[in-house]
Amino acid sequence: MRRETLALIWIGGLALAALIYLVGADQFMDAVAVALNALDATFRHVLFTLGTQLFGVVRALTIALYVVFVILAVLSASRGRGGVGALIFISILYALLTWRPFEDYPPPVGRWIVAFALVLVAAIVMTQRLLASPRDGRWPHYPPPERPPGPR
Repeated sequence: MRRETLALIWIGGLALAALIYLVGADQFMDAVAVALNALDATFRHVLFTLGTQLFGVVRALTIALYVVFVILAVLSASRGRGGVGALIFISILYALLTWRPFEDYPPPVGRWIVAFALVLVAAIVMTQRLLASPRDGRWPHYPPPERPPGPR
């Protein structure tokens, strides 16, 4: 084992002894339990705060991505690459996931996360449709394979 590692272990042990002496050997375990409880409460508070902020971020991103998807689908349809069917289908799913007509509270965050994933994938697909090379009317879109040379 390396000497530096052994030295760090000894220094850590001496620091722990000093800490136990300062706190008091009888109250050391109580002080550790209080410190862990405070750390747990702080961690839970930070998670709660981030969770409420994250809910707003997820909703904002989902709505913005849906608008992006609608624009891309309209552009794709106007260029003859399809997109009307996807626009109708995704819009219905999006409405089912995020719309609450007469409720006092919004849908659960899980629905918003699913709607976010749905519109993200739909927007990526529409982007790929718009970036693809134009069709030349042949099916399949790939040229036929070359024939291997045969016997002459």
